[in-house]
Amino acid sequence: MIAATEGILFAVLANPPLTEGQRTLRRVALAAELLGFADVEVANLFAVPSHATGAIAVLGAEEDGWLEARPSLEERLDTAQGVLLAYGATAPTGEARAHFRRQVEWLRIRIAARRLPTWNVGDGPRHPSRWQRWTCRAYPALPFAEALRSSLVPVRTESVGDSPLGYRQASRGAEALLGQPRVPG
Repeated sequence: MIAATEGILFAVLANPPLTEGQRTLRRVALAAELLGFADVEVANLFAVPSHATGAIAVLGAEEDGWLEARPSLEERLDTAQGVLLAYGATAPTGEARAHFRRQVEWLRIRIAARRLPTWNVGDGPRHPSRWQRWTCRAYPALPFAEALRSSLVPVRTESVGDSPLGYRQASRGAEALLGQPRVPG
């Protein structure tokens, strides 16, 4: 069971949309409500807007957009009582991949230092646009909100050894280290 709390849930998304992003924001607000948070704030791993996250492979080839996003991420971490990783389960390709991995590791270190409870949906930091697909497959008999509640998975952010950071987390209620595969117990 996910422990209810009050305060602010900080949702980490991929990059700003070119639209208002209302569907994404509604889904993030639902996740905050299901987790027991009174409010939600959003910031992005990458600061340059695009229509689709796939564009980050081109837009994120230089580190400027990644570094530009950090002050907003840091500010929200300072006021949050919890974190929802929702930036997408797939790393960008090309030069942007290395910047993305460094940014995720930078974020992980800051979340761990603050000891903030952290969640994602299903087995990774799925973007809210993919939550319906995940919940439909994982919990086909449940309405979306109930399936989403069951899909919100706690993620531990401590580092383990020198293992490279991965992007798959726990699945269906199990807990795993951020970036570390779940080891059957």
